[in-house]
Amino acid sequence: MSTFRRALLIGFVLLLAGGAVRLAFWQLDRRDTRRAANSILRRGQELPALSLAEAFARETPLVGRIATARGRFLPEGDLLLRGRILKKAPGLEVMTPFALDSGAGQVWVLRGFVKSPDATTPPDQVPLPTPGSVTIRGLLLQIPETNDSGQRLERLGRTTYRRLDRAVAAAGLPGAPAAYLLLDGDSAGPGGLPAVLPPTLDDGPHFSYAIQWFCIALAILAFGVIALRRADPARPRPPAAP
Repeated sequence: MSTFRRALLIGFVLLLAGGAVRLAFWQLDRRDTRRAANSILRRGQELPALSLAEAFARETPLVGRIATARGRFLPEGDLLLRGRILKKAPGLEVMTPFALDSGAGQVWVLRGFVKSPDATTPPDQVPLPTPGSVTIRGLLLQIPETNDSGQRLERLGRTTYRRLDRAVAAAGLPGAPAAYLLLDGDSAGPGGLPAVLPPTLDDGPHFSYAIQWFCIALAILAFGVIALRRADPARPRPPAAP
């Protein structure tokens, strides 16, 4: 192997191995981010439930808190989030605006889950919530910011999103906080839909993914060493068979 090809192989191997190591540290960063978010949720849920109307008036931090609110759903403003699974069934999640009776403001409510064969096509009709003034309770979660507007998709005249996006949520409900209420209850409750499960407060699979990427980096380096040894002209060749 020429010196140029040898250098090229070494550079290629180091580039691949470095990329695998970078992905491993990226997974560890994601684990740390998840741990921080879980810590906020744990602390918030240890506090007494707050009244959303009072929290709006006092500008109380919302994320991670259990909250109650009195008001009415505005189902004509529903947002549909595709690619969801509940109890092994594919479907979509339904986000619905909720206006407080106090007039203090509005908030997005994750009202529940609807089934869909491919988790993408919206049903012909989404069940309506209980009409009129109702009291709801749930967990307040952060509305994330995405760099792709939540991956908007048109299907059968309805718009769905892969993820909830802060800009989309703000456009649909101006002045609402950057948090949504994950509704408690089930299809018998005011949301009118099976409830979505709250997030699990664990580290997720990120550490195991990081270990896998470190192992891939080692395998790439081992492959490079073997390839260089086999291509080394100074390496003694085995004697030819008589």
